[in-house]
Amino acid sequence: MWEKINTFMHSTIFKFAVVGVVNTIVGLVAMLVSIVVLEWGKWFSGTVNYWVSSATNIVVGSIVSYILNKHFTFQSNTKAQKDVFRFVVNAVVCYVIAYGIARPVALHFVVGAVQMVKQIVALLFGAVLFTILNYFGQRFYVFKED
Repeated sequence: MWEKINTFMHSTIFKFAVVGVVNTIVGLVAMLVSIVVLEWGKWFSGTVNYWVSSATNIVVGSIVSYILNKHFTFQSNTKAQKDVFRFVVNAVVCYVIAYGIARPVALHFVVGAVQMVKQIVALLFGAVLFTILNYFGQRFYVFKED
């Protein structure tokens, strides 16, 4: 039993989860600060605020994620030029899919709430979808050893 626990503690899934907690907290804080500032400032529409805030989450969280996952989770020795390109492609694809699905789904199911609540629910749902897609993309595309 201890062997299984030890194996799990050293697995990429466990390490990815630990890194995910760190970059999720950092990214979510950036995203929520962004949506609150944009909504209160009324500089843009709710739709623009949604995309700017979710992009803030992805950019900030992805920088943390790349550094920690390359060196800690996957202990990758791949060349930076190659995996940075793959990392960006993966993040963009996961972002478009996750947040593209999350907003219409959340807006459909969150009825009767004020706009800010709907936006926050959509953003949080998108973050969950992004995380799931991102793990598989990083594991099997970005940091795969050639």
